[in-house]
Amino acid sequence: MSHSKKRNRKNPPLGGVIVTDILIGALILAVFMLFKLGLPILRAQAVSYMPAPQITAAPPAETASQPTEQPAETASVPAEPTPEPTPEPTPDTRTEWQIKYAEHFTDEVVVTERSYTSQEVSVSIETRTIQAERGETVVHIADIYVASIDNFRTATANNELKYYSTQDVMEIDAASNAIIAISGDFYAYQPTGLLMRNGVLYRNDPTGCDVCVLYADGVMATYRRGGVDNEAILAAQPLQIWNFGPALLDENGQAYRSFQVSTAVGYPNPRSAVGYYEPGHYCFVVVDGRQAGYSSGLLIPELAQLFQDLGCTVAYNLDGGGSAVMTFMHAKYSRQSNGADRPLSDILLVAETGLYTKREGDA
Repeated sequence: MSHSKKRNRKNPPLGGVIVTDILIGALILAVFMLFKLGLPILRAQAVSYMPAPQITAAPPAETASQPTEQPAETASVPAEPTPEPTPEPTPDTRTEWQIKYAEHFTDEVVVTERSYTSQEVSVSIETRTIQAERGETVVHIADIYVASIDNFRTATANNELKYYSTQDVMEIDAASNAIIAISGDFYAYQPTGLLMRNGVLYRNDPTGCDVCVLYADGVMATYRRGGVDNEAILAAQPLQIWNFGPALLDENGQAYRSFQVSTAVGYPNPRSAVGYYEPGHYCFVVVDGRQAGYSSGLLIPELAQLFQDLGCTVAYNLDGGGSAVMTFMHAKYSRQSNGADRPLSDILLVAETGLYTKREGDA
């Protein structure tokens, strides 16, 4: 009996073994399934507990029509140079006459045998031989433009305003640095009259002559004998007053038909005269005469007609005869009658303002 019990412990029943094996397998399978299914769940739970990242909204995309923004330059790229400021335009310092007559002036001084041009002065000389009543006559005509009235001056003998004072014309010319000059009205031999030089009044008397006045604004005017109002003229800012004559053109620029002159002045003679077109534009005329076979000279009506033909609006006869002379660039340009070198008391001249030498008493 005892022997059979021992045999039963060693050899359990077959059915129990099978049941046990099934249970163990089921347990293993359950653990395996739990592991397979539980791990993703655990992972999902772990992810769900992580904080959500902060998301910044992106700027709207630029359209094709908008330029692509260039990246900012780095410090290693040199900055573009600052553009130079636009210079201010150079102010126009020219005078009214320099602008008006610009075509007649030049930046540099240009001199020929018959002309002179610079920034301030323009002189062009024409010499004509014309047929006059008493024969062929040589006439020197200087067309003159100036930048200001300061270029049109007068000069007196020995640098003074003095009765009977005379001097060689070339000495007066040199002392005043004249570019061009002609004889004046021989004022030093006139005991009375209305006389002014460069703004300085020399005489203020009633006159028996026609008078010519150059005013500060460049206007030139003549007044016939009997119609000279000294006070009215002096109140209108005159710079030069010549007392000789006669006046040659009327208020319309036409030659007078009658003249109040002495018999001697009425003969064909060498002549010196000044003409006027408009402010800044003038004319010097010297007529050679009393030289047989060369030039006979002009009558006063012929001289007046010459100025009318030139287109001047005012013209005035100055001292002629042996005094009539024109200088240009410090040499005689005309031929004084009878080979004379008659000394003069005064000249009309054109000069550069920086070179003109003021005479005693000049304003």
